[in-house]
Amino acid sequence: MMDYAYKSILRRLLFGLLALSSASVSLGNTDDSVRVHGFLSQAYLLSDGNNFYGNSLRGSTEYTEAGVNASWRVTSTLNISGQLLSRDAGSTDNGDLKVDFLFADIKSLENEMSGLGFRLGRVRNAFGFYNDTRDVLFTRQTILMPQAVYFEGNGFRELLFASDGAQLYSYWDADENSTTFNFTLGRSKSLSAGILRNLFGPEASIIHKGELKNPVFAQLQHSRNGGDSKFGFSMFNIHLDLHPSFANMADVTLDTVGYVVSAQKNLPSWTFTTEYSFITTDFRTAQGSQNQELESAYLQAQYRLKPDITLTSRYEYIVTDRDHRNETDSEHIVVGVRWAPKPNWILDVNAYGIRGVSGIPGVDNIDNVPLSQRTEIFAVMLGYRF
Repeated sequence: MMDYAYKSILRRLLFGLLALSSASVSLGNTDDSVRVHGFLSQAYLLSDGNNFYGNSLRGSTEYTEAGVNASWRVTSTLNISGQLLSRDAGSTDNGDLKVDFLFADIKSLENEMSGLGFRLGRVRNAFGFYNDTRDVLFTRQTILMPQAVYFEGNGFRELLFASDGAQLYSYWDADENSTTFNFTLGRSKSLSAGILRNLFGPEASIIHKGELKNPVFAQLQHSRNGGDSKFGFSMFNIHLDLHPSFANMADVTLDTVGYVVSAQKNLPSWTFTTEYSFITTDFRTAQGSQNQELESAYLQAQYRLKPDITLTSRYEYIVTDRDHRNETDSEHIVVGVRWAPKPNWILDVNAYGIRGVSGIPGVDNIDNVPLSQRTEIFAVMLGYRF
């Protein structure tokens, strides 16, 4: 009941913010304290081996993202931001309209070199370079995020992108260098049927209720020489309580702790990015506990052929159980081209070669068991923003 009331308040606040933004725009208000933006992207995926976001073995258009966001600068120290999002991604996401984020940003301290503030509400979680901007095609490097760090195909976005709670952030600037820190403490909430299905597949039917308990995210980033070089360290701690449907079955818990190390080098025509992820899981039942270590990394190179054309290549290596590396490893090879003829239009064309099953959406392949060890994907996505 409390979760429903909390979500209802979030929706009402966001709809009010968007209404205010729309009114300001329609009245021709030149005051930039209220801003509204939006985006829409549509993909087509054709695959061989396994389905990815719909029945892509026959060609799928079940990958659509649409959102409207607004920000209102109430005072010099208070800003309110929010976004409504509809995301359809095969069986991993059903396209329902959701409050993606909505928070009040309060700056407590600020001077020319540093600042400290708090965000309250549904805040975006910072980990890795791209998690808190993963919702917009324009801010991603390829159509699909790197599986090695962001679990794109697994449908875990609900757990990773945002938390209902409080966020502390700060920054320090000196000459051409900048350091930022971000810490998020989320409140507990019930898990949707969709995320349970994405996590456990057919076995999710025996779970009556799932709860996410006070997730924690933290990140430290440092950039040098005006952003020529960037480094980051991120962590998260996620605890799930799972209550089975049968009275004679004991509750189950899942603890996950993850770490991400990130580095990027920007040159006039090239950008090189690498991220390494190490995750431990502790799955506890009445029969005992089962521990597992996941390790993954990727290396990505981007070349700006022209101001409006960017070429991208990426190699990803993923091990879902370090104790059985040879049986659980996967490799992803990605090549792509991006064309941005105008600032508000973008076209991405990507090819993915996958060895192994890591990142393959199980819920899109219920009738395709066992999963193929080889998957090739051709993907095209058109995006627009305003």
